Amino acid sequence: ICGIWPFFAVVVIPLYTYLFGTNESPFNYTLSMIGNQMEYRLRFIIWGVVTGFLLTFYIARMYVMKSFSHPRAHRLLLWSHIFLVLTVIIPAVDHLPFLKGLHALMAVLFGLSLITSLYLFIRFLGEIDEHISFRSGRMLLIVLLGSIGLFFLLGNTGIFELFFFFSLAVFLAVLRIWLKPYEDRL
Repeated sequence: ICGIWPFFAVVVIPLYTYLFGTNESPFNYTLSMIGNQMEYRLRFIIWGVVTGFLLTFYIARMYVMKSFSHPRAHRLLLWSHIFLVLTVIIPAVDHLPFLKGLHALMAVLFGLSLITSLYLFIRFLGEIDEHISFRSGRMLLIVLLGSIGLFFLLGNTGIFELFFFFSLAVFLAVLRIWLKPYEDRL
């Protein structure tokens, strides 16, 4: 079962995100816009909780397997899950502007805390192998800049969110493969 969980996480996250994000056109609606429609509200909350759990579990397990004990990185990872859950729970509707702003802030804090936690892990990997640290850092930068670039290119649509979760899942899967030869050294 230990080998199934990581595979399950990196397949379910993008698949579930795609299935939820395409309930409406991702070119016209973000995940939040879809999730704040009454018929999708519960599914949005479930998506956020499940995705947050899978990300946290997968990454935390990778940290433990590689003996990465950086307290700030672990706290940031936990906070990223909390911020994602808060994002899906707090409504983002036009007639409640304060809550809509708070929802957006939680979404940004989710991404920042998750990326920062992973960045700290990548720096740790540099102590073992600079090459793997450089490659993973470059790939994490693609996740971040690709998402931001799509946001500015296409506006506030679901495309940048889909890209973020898809590319993040690919990054995590590839990073795990890259780390496989180093299991005895970590």
